[in-house]
Amino acid sequence: MRYLFLLFFAVFTYCFALNMKSLFTYTFNPNEKYDYQSAKKIYFEKKCNQCHGDNGEKKAANSKIIKDMSPQDLKAALIDYTLDVGYKRSASTRFQMSQYAKNLSHDQMDLIIAYLKGSDFAAELQIEELKKEEPENKTKYGTFIK
Repeated sequence: MRYLFLLFFAVFTYCFALNMKSLFTYTFNPNEKYDYQSAKKIYFEKKCNQCHGDNGEKKAANSKIIKDMSPQDLKAALIDYTLDVGYKRSASTRFQMSQYAKNLSHDQMDLIIAYLKGSDFAAELQIEELKKEEPENKTKYGTFIK
């Protein structure tokens, strides 16, 4: 039975080009270019600025400075608050932040991240990932050695 499951998972992964990394981290659509004005509007409408500052530069209570967090960490934190599983945080912070996060859709979360990180943050993340995957050894012509 176990082998049947592994075979199914392998075929599923191959057929649907499932990225294993996306199972463990939050990924974003690299082709998405977020509208900066809409992103800014959501950030201020949802009152993020009251605790975190106009550009995410303030440290609110026991939290991190959100402008310094990675997009994946921001999304994970927001989702943790919606699920109320921020067990590493104090109860008062968890309760207060969960009230705001529960009113956010995933698209709004992405817009808030776009406001803090720039409207093309998803494409920049993909470029960083591709650079990490690039082999170190190159010839003088810029080709790769296998």
